[in-house]
Amino acid sequence: MMEDSAHHFLDGRVPRNRFTYGALFSAASLSVIASALIIYTLASGTVRFFDYGEANLAEFLTGTNWLPNGRNPSFGIWPLLSGTALIAIGSLAISIPLGVAAALHLGEFASPRSRRVLKPIVEVLSGIPSVVHGFFALLVISPFMQRTIGADYFNAASAIIVVAAMILPIIVSISDDAIRAVPREIKEAALGLGATRWEMATRVVLPSARSGIVAAILLALARAVGETMAVTMAAGSVAALHFDPRLEVQTLTAYIAQVATGDIPPGPATEAGFAVGATLFVLTYTVNILAVGATRKRLGVKRKGVAGRVSNLIKSGIASINGIWPTQGRLNVQADPFLPSRYDIYRRRKEKFSRLVISSSLFVGLAFLLVLLQTILETGLAGIDFDFLTDFPSARPENAGIGPTIWGSLWLITLTMLFALPAGIGAAVYLTELAPVGLLNQFLRRTLQNLAAVPSIIFGLVGLYVFSRMFGFGLSLLTGSLTLAMMVLPMIVVTTEEALLAVPKSFRDAALGVGATRWQAVRHHVLPNAIPGIATGAILSVARALGETAPILFVASLFSKTAPTGIMDGFLALPIQIFFWTRHPKESFHDLAASTILVLLLLLLILNFIAIFIRNRAESRRTW
Repeated sequence: MMEDSAHHFLDGRVPRNRFTYGALFSAASLSVIASALIIYTLASGTVRFFDYGEANLAEFLTGTNWLPNGRNPSFGIWPLLSGTALIAIGSLAISIPLGVAAALHLGEFASPRSRRVLKPIVEVLSGIPSVVHGFFALLVISPFMQRTIGADYFNAASAIIVVAAMILPIIVSISDDAIRAVPREIKEAALGLGATRWEMATRVVLPSARSGIVAAILLALARAVGETMAVTMAAGSVAALHFDPRLEVQTLTAYIAQVATGDIPPGPATEAGFAVGATLFVLTYTVNILAVGATRKRLGVKRKGVAGRVSNLIKSGIASINGIWPTQGRLNVQADPFLPSRYDIYRRRKEKFSRLVISSSLFVGLAFLLVLLQTILETGLAGIDFDFLTDFPSARPENAGIGPTIWGSLWLITLTMLFALPAGIGAAVYLTELAPVGLLNQFLRRTLQNLAAVPSIIFGLVGLYVFSRMFGFGLSLLTGSLTLAMMVLPMIVVTTEEALLAVPKSFRDAALGVGATRWQAVRHHVLPNAIPGIATGAILSVARALGETAPILFVASLFSKTAPTGIMDGFLALPIQIFFWTRHPKESFHDLAASTILVLLLLLLILNFIAIFIRNRAESRRTW
């Protein structure tokens, strides 16, 4: 009788389990839908552009003139590609040596106390919105470049500097992880052979971590190629085929932003933005595939056991150490083996100097951050008062405020989380806990990885074409929130997966051992213990959505002077207000932009403090 009841109970919950599995699978499949919408949007717009007949595919790919307006327009993509390459390569030339040196210092030489101080500085630098970097470049770095190297007011050099500051945290964080992942046995083998810590770090650790460092550089390259607001504000809007950083250039993303702001009249020049977006998508997708391949190599995805991999690394490490100092040609080796030779003294002096150099690399980022914050505080702090926080935007700077803009941002991030959070958590639960191992799971994960690498400005094109025009939502909060939800979905999935994987496997085994289904084990035992990590990831996603400008540049309503009251109302957001006030020719509006930046940074700081508080509280209460 009891067996019949048990079977009846199990059978009764099968339909509910099927519904739950279906809902979670649908959430995981949203990344495929989002990717399909991106491809459809770019392909449709590109076809419309070529239908105008102003340019064919061969001319677009090989032409050296980009003149979208005028009586005889020309649409050769190479001037935009050269501007993009100039800024991306220039920023990498600055950030790679600084980032790898900083990561080496953090991973091998920094004390635990200094690491706890320096690592958050890197995280703070990565959390500054790109529109803030653009403000700093336009109003501080560009005038400096004019005075020192005779650059134009809009110039590539200013954009290179701020983009380097933006991608520096990516290189530092991922390279630091790769360096710290090098097996301890390799380091001990190097030191046991007589290497100094500097020789061990540079001859053994760095070569062993090279695939992770390459992945960091490739991801930073993808970010530099896809950066929009900083290069739009600092580099200018003149598409010219040159590589002089003192002159004005235009990048792929800057042209798309120019389409978004309405600076280009409707017609083939506007539709060219979709063709440029398709080119940008192909470039970043290719770089992301290379980065994923490098990461897979670092994690040892090839069929090779961990023991064999460590053994090979030790052998290569020993070979590297043997090459540090040859047995012949030593500089004045002394007869007394207990006294250091002149060569040993040279090696230790070289180590002290080298460690001083790499430790100073972190202070470059710190100096940039301090100057940026000092400039914003000096410019904008005096303008913050109750009237500024509550008044409406105005053409008269003395009466302008950001009241409706603050409410627009709060509405926007609230709706974004309502759409993205359930989908992201559901996708993570399915992929981590319930999905069978196989090609489908790999396909869904790869789609999420690729979606995370899509430049933010392309999401704006999707929002304009799909949500605003096709679905008829117009320039509304609904369109903006759906656009941002697509963008932050991969971040929510990744942070939720990390929180789920942090829950010990024994929790699942105990639940399954007493007869629970996999879903019941996840629902009643895994998810409750993962809530702090999920909440932390959600707050960080909110912070990113709050600081984004490019995705909503197409769908924000510049004529919306009142606070929205419904999801179909137009809206303004804080980053959009900063962007347009920074571009205003009157200097008084620049002061208003600085004041708005302070409000935005304060909101971001509050969100990050909440995330840190939740994380620390959860770790203090954790019993496993």
